[in-house]
Amino acid sequence: MPESRVWFVTGASKGIGLETVRAALLAGDRVVATSRRPADFPEELRRRDDFLAVEMTIPDSNSIQNAVDQALDRFGRIDVVVNNAGYSLLGSVEELTDEAVRRNFDVNVMGVLAVQRAVLPIMREQRDGHVINLASISASVTGPATGIYSATKAAVLMISEALAAEAAELGIRVTAVCPGGVRTDFLDPSSSRGAEEGAQSAYPRVRRAVAGYTGLNHNQSGDPRLVGKAFVELSRMDSPPSRLYLGTDALGALQSKLSQVIDEANRYARLSASISE
Repeated sequence: MPESRVWFVTGASKGIGLETVRAALLAGDRVVATSRRPADFPEELRRRDDFLAVEMTIPDSNSIQNAVDQALDRFGRIDVVVNNAGYSLLGSVEELTDEAVRRNFDVNVMGVLAVQRAVLPIMREQRDGHVINLASISASVTGPATGIYSATKAAVLMISEALAAEAAELGIRVTAVCPGGVRTDFLDPSSSRGAEEGAQSAYPRVRRAVAGYTGLNHNQSGDPRLVGKAFVELSRMDSPPSRLYLGTDALGALQSKLSQVIDEANRYARLSASISE
């Protein structure tokens, strides 16, 4: 990988995406930052020669390919891809509409696949590159109100791990990053979706969970600037992990979940083994 890397960051105009852009530039790299509204990027970034803001709509494959072409025209290569674009969907598994569920999968999963399809041929030709896909602690630990969102992030996690195995011998590294709570506008109405406005869930635990997430908004323990720095460190690794959990809350939730899974597997081991002759 060249000393000055070229990053391609989706959903880059705010939150983790924007802090990743800033961290990569601070590290001496060049950045192509995509957004539905490129004018939203700060003026001090748009004036830089090592920064390119590109309009891109996910999961529109033509829009994505156009953004990738602009990246190549400007910088000649793509070394690190950060699939950050996505949004949360809160509501019960039963009550969220098919339209809402499909849209969440379209952006969170199909968008990741579309970007990968556009950039992987470039990385294969380079025999070098790193794909960083934003999953979530919700990919491993779910609960009331987050079932559909968790399903999208679990899909991203599994796709990333499979791709990591497929692409390793071609010089391509793949990491699914699973943050815990990060202080962004992720839970704001502009970045989060839920049941139809005014609808009241029939599930008390879902109502309590949604209220809890509302109270958590902008009070999460994770610092988006530190997430950006962690991504830069990750991009410098010769042998990065296929999955990386970020935040003490994510680590704690994962460890608790693993203990629960192991306990249940041991408790029902006889029934599990009963189908094997």
